[in-house]
Amino acid sequence: MSTSTSKTPRFYLALAAGKATAAALKLARRNGGQLPGSVAEAICPDFLARCPKPRRVVFVTGTNGKTTTSNLLDDILLACGFDLVTNRAGGNIITGIESSLIKNARMSGSPRCQVACMELDELSSRRVLPHMVPEVMLVANLYRDNFTRNANPDYIFSVIDANIPASTHLVLNADDLISCRLAPQATNRTYFSIDHLEDDLEGPEGIVCDLTACPECGGALEYDWCHLRHLGRAHCTSCGFKNPEPDYLVTRVDKEAHEFTVRELCHAKDGVAPEYTYRIGTYSITNLYNLVSALVTARELGVSAKDLQRTLADGKVNVTAARFSEETVKGMRLVNTASKGENSTATSTALATICREPGSKAVVLMLADYYLATNPKKTEYTGWYYQADFEYLADPAIKQVIVQGANSDDLLLRLLMAGIDRDNIYLAETEQEAADMVELDGIDGVFCAYDIFNGEQADAFRTRVAERLRG
Repeated sequence: MSTSTSKTPRFYLALAAGKATAAALKLARRNGGQLPGSVAEAICPDFLARCPKPRRVVFVTGTNGKTTTSNLLDDILLACGFDLVTNRAGGNIITGIESSLIKNARMSGSPRCQVACMELDELSSRRVLPHMVPEVMLVANLYRDNFTRNANPDYIFSVIDANIPASTHLVLNADDLISCRLAPQATNRTYFSIDHLEDDLEGPEGIVCDLTACPECGGALEYDWCHLRHLGRAHCTSCGFKNPEPDYLVTRVDKEAHEFTVRELCHAKDGVAPEYTYRIGTYSITNLYNLVSALVTARELGVSAKDLQRTLADGKVNVTAARFSEETVKGMRLVNTASKGENSTATSTALATICREPGSKAVVLMLADYYLATNPKKTEYTGWYYQADFEYLADPAIKQVIVQGANSDDLLLRLLMAGIDRDNIYLAETEQEAADMVELDGIDGVFCAYDIFNGEQADAFRTRVAERLRG
């Protein structure tokens, strides 16, 4: 579904210029994902309103995991035969979405593919949703994010809440008492949840919590369990507010067999709900949430459970490919795990994941944004270090912590405050130097936690460590 506005000569000029820009970028082997949309907007400021959209539009948004989840959903839908336009090469703000629509458009403006599945930046919802009404919108979660841009989840909630169209079918995380309350005007709602797991916590995890009181009345929340940060089952002791009942419930997780089971309560007949078991490659609670939310959205788009089982069974859809990679060299595990920059929740989750891995290890932190560090007019806000759980690294199994990046001194102070022995902390100027500092004797693995914009540097680091191991 989409809004429609008449096409004008200015629109056609903008479309042609955007297409020419996209062609030039392709010829130059450059990405420049937002540039075609930026060019089109410069010529026709209301380009998105006038641009014809695919008949079916699906948006994926939320604070953490939306890129991974959106990519998963894209892969699933493509594998199941959908004619799909995505914004993987464009970007999740309005100009990136416009770029994807430009590439998908004929010169007449009409779309080639009739289904769009796109990641949507939370703040960009106020510019995109008035002109591009989604049939289905997945909101995976809401946490605190980059302080200088998104601030706390209350603000992001208010932006998304005000802009979701009433006609949109919402897919929401019942375990998140923040985002599950979004947009009551959208009455077509589907909830997913994960049942109690053996390694759950009794309450919210971390030195900060995004949900300290009932979001309805401000009363005290009582938790039954938490899966991740504030995601779990809780109720208000004052007004009785609690998690909505799920339509899809993960009832069983078998980590060794790499599978999980989903009970589809919304499809129950005569009181019996069908259950389906799916494959998950590398298990973590984060990976499980990402995969479940993508599966539920696909089911609501009409994909059969059997097709989903087949698609996941062949291993072509990989939940960890974008943010988690591993290789083994001479028996040594070399693991790179990414997290969203200036995001305390994503970084804390990455550190917790590292610490839960077996064996002794060296940990390398590449958390300073590489591109901000090279920009003389910008600086990174380091206050988020004090909202992230670096205390995880004060673990006897972690023999060495190496910090690389522009803000090493700031992070050193935070690590000392987290109780990490100064003798185990090393500062490196470059990824090459960091790799050469790793003490390879007496450890089972080298783990690199890096900002998502530092992927090339993290890969170069691992390549150098592998070279050292091979001799």
